[in-house]
Amino acid sequence: MAIEGQVMYVGSITPYYQGCFSRQNPNYRNKVALTPRIQQLSADTVSFSGNITTPLSRIEEAIRLGYDKNLPFYRSMGARLMDTLKVIADKYASRGVSFDEAYCAPAVVKSTDSFISKFLRCGESLDRVRSTLFVENPYDFKLIREILDDFELRGYFVRQIPQGKKSSIPDFDIRLDGVKPEDTVILGEDLAKCIGKPQKSGYEDIQIRLVDKNLSKKDAPPLEVLILYGKNYAIAKHNESYYSYDIRRMLDNLLHISKIENPNVHTPAYRVKTNTDTIGGILRDYIAKPLFFNAKNKDYFHESLKRPTELSQENCAVLRGLLNGIENKISLHYRMESAKVRASEYVPELEKLIQESEDYIERDDKTIYIADIRKMRKTLLEKIRLEKQEDLSIVANVKKRLNETIEKYGQKD
Repeated sequence: MAIEGQVMYVGSITPYYQGCFSRQNPNYRNKVALTPRIQQLSADTVSFSGNITTPLSRIEEAIRLGYDKNLPFYRSMGARLMDTLKVIADKYASRGVSFDEAYCAPAVVKSTDSFISKFLRCGESLDRVRSTLFVENPYDFKLIREILDDFELRGYFVRQIPQGKKSSIPDFDIRLDGVKPEDTVILGEDLAKCIGKPQKSGYEDIQIRLVDKNLSKKDAPPLEVLILYGKNYAIAKHNESYYSYDIRRMLDNLLHISKIENPNVHTPAYRVKTNTDTIGGILRDYIAKPLFFNAKNKDYFHESLKRPTELSQENCAVLRGLLNGIENKISLHYRMESAKVRASEYVPELEKLIQESEDYIERDDKTIYIADIRKMRKTLLEKIRLEKQEDLSIVANVKKRLNETIEKYGQKD
């Protein structure tokens, strides 16, 4: 049996794609399994079918081919959306609405690599076609209502997210600071309720997903429109994404070891979690929040008040030390897991995994032989080796990005 307090976690090499939580309803999720063999993993337990399923690279290639095939269709959707946004911006220009084609055009369709990355993290990537409208005062909900009416005149309607068989909620989110229910009444009964809150980073926007009723293609993706304060806010969004958010995302969402839920306080996984949380906190407090604060002051308040966007030399040293600690704990974690699988005390766990495997269930001879145990142990050890390799590769990428962040925002001697 596994030693008490040392429960093994081995995440699946071929991931079980589980959709992101809907922000309006955390219990609503969309699950996509790419092969019948893939099973959902329970946290802090071994879950394995007995065979390594389709390699991740082959799955990525299948996703890539399917997405690339639809790119011309997505580009046509994006072109029509941008034309619509230009017309709306011209109509309301005197009220602080603008559209920047040079900013939006290069990314109106999500790139294949970006789509695959989001799909592998969440199981879906709705924002395949997206654009941005600058509204100097997005708190003017009378103006927001008029913009939505203009979308409807052109065949665009706010997407509805199913909530059971007979109900749905709008895919609309007001993520602005300080919005109260009485402020949004003019939007209508359903949209008025869609009040979220800014992200921990301080990022604010209004997020709308639209459905184009002019399209006959039933599987056409929704179109995402973000409403931002202005061009300075868009620049801040880009810089925050590259120099702060990407680092946090890689550590929080991509590392296999980070997927262990509620790790024991004495395990390497717990140390990785605490280090990751601390890194995220520093990057949010000293880079993300000042970037968005300064940009909102320029675009919305038209004030020159600024907060310093800077990492002290002490913060730079702490960030590098924490990341080195994550790297060391990853190696220790997988070394411990390998030793555990090799131990004779783990044989009952191997037998249990064999009994749960599809091959065992389908075969007539239910005897578990030594060769079966050796095969399962070898499979798990290979799985551990690959996941260690992937985690260390991710940390290497994080180190590179962190060095760029420190070069840009780190306090100089």
